[in-house]
Amino acid sequence: MASPLLDDLLARIVDSGLLDDPVAENDLVYGRATIDAAGAVVTVNVDPELDDDEESLDADALLGAIARILSVSESRWRAVIDEVADDIDEAVDDEPVLEQTDLRDDLEATSVVVFADAVLIAFDAPKQFPDSRILVQLDDDLEVASIEVRDRDGGSEA
Repeated sequence: MASPLLDDLLARIVDSGLLDDPVAENDLVYGRATIDAAGAVVTVNVDPELDDDEESLDADALLGAIARILSVSESRWRAVIDEVADDIDEAVDDEPVLEQTDLRDDLEATSVVVFADAVLIAFDAPKQFPDSRILVQLDDDLEVASIEVRDRDGGSEA
């Protein structure tokens, strides 16, 4: 059974039109949306981080975070992609690379998790990291806070 807070958040998201076909379950609101700057349709999970004793949530902050990531400027998106590619290239600098495709061209945003104060974007890089996902956490100003390469089974590579 969904909580009244989650139901209220779902109603606000439906009214906003930010997500396509949003649903609430497992203490999250799920939907799909397009990040225009990326040219990608992604799954969006909105996590209000509800505790059992929670009496309120900041729906405005969550809606603002959704709107910010979906409407990110092309220059800000490119800066995120550049930072991710540079960081990963530095981390694997000494390892042999079979695929010569620039990581910037290989990164595909697949999903977004929205929190009130951060956004987590999952990328696939099918040519350079076919068995991994790249997780990038952005702060509320959409600046890169952390980058992690994970095996698809959940283990961390970098």
